[in-house]
Amino acid sequence: MKVMLGGLATVPLMNLVGMAAAQAEELPRVDAATDPTAKALKYSEDATKADRAAAARPGLAPEEQHCANCQFVLADAGEWRPCSLFPGKAVNENGWCASWTLKAG
Repeated sequence: MKVMLGGLATVPLMNLVGMAAAQAEELPRVDAATDPTAKALKYSEDATKADRAAAARPGLAPEEQHCANCQFVLADAGEWRPCSLFPGKAVNENGWCASWTLKAG
């Protein structure tokens, strides 16, 4: 019974993740110039323009840190992806912010 319930709980979660990835391109994009959270986290949609070295985070060298390999990004593909730090908005896969944390796995 527990195995069956665990399997049933997994299916909806997988559907939500897939749905988030598919709809990310339709989400409003984080605007680093006007979004207060983006400003506070020093978000840039182009990681090469961000001061990653000054806010070095463990896990990868600063030049290898970007949204596509961050644990807060909720999709594994797409140029624009939902991010749990910016609910209802998408970040660029090549972006970066001061909360960057290496994705597990």
